[in-house]
Amino acid sequence: MPTNEKIKLLIADDHAILRQGLRRILEAESDMSVVGEAATGTDAVRKARQLKPDVVIMDISMPEQDGIESMRQIVKSISSRVVILSVHLEQHVISEAVSAGAAGYLAKDSLDHELVSALRTIVHGGTVFSSQVSKLLADYAKGGGAGPSRAIESLTAREREVFFLLAEGKSPTEVANALFVSPKTIHTHRQHIMEKLGLGTTTELIRFALRQGLIKNV
Repeated sequence: MPTNEKIKLLIADDHAILRQGLRRILEAESDMSVVGEAATGTDAVRKARQLKPDVVIMDISMPEQDGIESMRQIVKSISSRVVILSVHLEQHVISEAVSAGAAGYLAKDSLDHELVSALRTIVHGGTVFSSQVSKLLADYAKGGGAGPSRAIESLTAREREVFFLLAEGKSPTEVANALFVSPKTIHTHRQHIMEKLGLGTTTELIRFALRQGLIKNV
């Protein structure tokens, strides 16, 4: 997105007080604008399609339709990214959210600056999980055998560098800058990594890395 444009945000939560609090926090940032609020899952989908925000901040426990299904519908129909902000820290819930396309997952007790920082990372193509969420995902299905380890070993040294930078939530452009190569080169490496590991998206790559305990936090 152009650097002179504000990050457009949609807040989807069934608690009005929380929505109002988030709005005050986010609109205090000079580069952020809350373009809408939604109190139900179906309203979140409707408003996301109407307003086309850069990022939707989504709760999981929502009336009419849960946040994960709402997020699934949003990411399939428009380019908005979705970050989950929830009290739910169960492994299966987090894993389902990541599978459905979450660009981030933060606990509701996260600090204000953590959320603000996460939104800036996500809008530029990164992915952010709070430390406790990362630990739960890493523990989930841990000990899945030697297959994943052998798959990682099949990567070249440069592909492993790219893999870990992508798994930390960096965008291809950020990876290219970090490794002093062109974005086109990174996209080629990424394609090879995906083929070798049997993955389809960067979200799947991050989930793979977290589940296997290859990264501690992103």
